[in-house]
Amino acid sequence: MKNFENKVAVITGAGSGIGRGIAEISATHKMRLVLADVDEKGLNETLDLVKSKGVEAIARVTDVSNLDEVENLASQTFETFQNCHLLFNNAGVLGPAPISKVNRDMYDWLININLGGCFNGVHAFLPKMQSSKEEGHIIATCSTSGFIAYPMLGLYSASKFGIRGLMTSLRAELTGSNIDVSIVCPGEVTTNIVNSTYGDTSNQEVKSAAKDSEHDPKALLEVAAEDAQNTFPISPLEAAQAIFAGIENKDFYIFTHKGYKRQLEEISNEYLLAFEQSMFQ
Repeated sequence: MKNFENKVAVITGAGSGIGRGIAEISATHKMRLVLADVDEKGLNETLDLVKSKGVEAIARVTDVSNLDEVENLASQTFETFQNCHLLFNNAGVLGPAPISKVNRDMYDWLININLGGCFNGVHAFLPKMQSSKEEGHIIATCSTSGFIAYPMLGLYSASKFGIRGLMTSLRAELTGSNIDVSIVCPGEVTTNIVNSTYGDTSNQEVKSAAKDSEHDPKALLEVAAEDAQNTFPISPLEAAQAIFAGIENKDFYIFTHKGYKRQLEEISNEYLLAFEQSMFQ
């Protein structure tokens, strides 16, 4: 997809961070936009921002973990704009905590938003995108944590590994169709995702563990960033620009940072060594 003008983009998690960056870049391309987020205040701020650029846009408060709400979002999209060309399954939470302190409620909360939200978006939009016969693209926000796991981010990594598997299968299933598929694998982006912790006041032990100074989530992200050579925090707008460049190139993996090459090579070499060793057993 090279020409984005008048195309329809649906963006979840549009109320802040990368989602807002995607919305702003989409507006510069003169796209028509459907914005979704659970944060009504942030969502309306993004709506005002893109409308100030003279594009058509609607905003809907949507919990991506709820399939009914995502299906309603799809219905409203096609009722308003009769199409969806770019679907950005972007909404996500970080929820840092040690696995030993995680309970089932927290597990369900994070997995249902990150992985479940991606599935719900595909389930609700893909059939209509296929039936339109027009060129389309589904983009899921994964992470370098979909390849590299860090302490205190076990659930987050599990959800992102899951997104990578889901979207890899989807790409294979859609080969030769009118729909392309990509996953975005950002490094450190200056967003507020670090504050997306499980908010149930009945789980004080989990919240306390996540906020403990020894396991401060911001410090953990710094450790993760320092582990990658030659990386640096980028803005949501810079991330969105990289995403659109990847869409134009029909890239499946869209990396916003180049500094994770060493870690990914180490992982690949570890898999290869284990495979070769198993061949001799």
